[in-house]
Amino acid sequence: MATREDVEAIIRPTGFFRSKAANIIALAVQLVDLYDGEVPRTQKELVKLPGVGVKTANVVLGNAFDTPGLTVDTHVGRLARRMGFTKHTDPLKVEVDLQDLYDPRDLTLVSHRLIFMGRRICHARRPACGACPIARLCPSYGEGELDEQTAASLFAYGLEYPEGGWNFD
Repeated sequence: MATREDVEAIIRPTGFFRSKAANIIALAVQLVDLYDGEVPRTQKELVKLPGVGVKTANVVLGNAFDTPGLTVDTHVGRLARRMGFTKHTDPLKVEVDLQDLYDPRDLTLVSHRLIFMGRRICHARRPACGACPIARLCPSYGEGELDEQTAASLFAYGLEYPEGGWNFD
């Protein structure tokens, strides 16, 4: 069995590594003891595991078991409010509002796309409105940087703005 120190060393860069390490070890023990080493396939069972909430359960279900679910993190909530899809801040209420807008089969992909957009372009403090590929659809356009080049310089995680802008033709 892995020691807590071993797990902490591996996950240290993720932040809150001490409590996460304890949860990972406890989760592993429960998977073996209660589920014969198999990851449960329902949200109800997943959220009973240490460190697993609705958000994590939906990630596991959508990505490991192709059971679509909406993962409402800070990025998804922020973009849903900026796009006018919801007025709520409670992730469960945001989830309900977004589920009404999309085909259930698409919810996992919608989550990934909104998270990608929120991490790389539509930042919390300074969105890159002037270089945003969906700016013409956004009711919050103008909250962030409007100059195209300055906005493009705000892109994060290696995303590059295409010369001449986005082409959707």
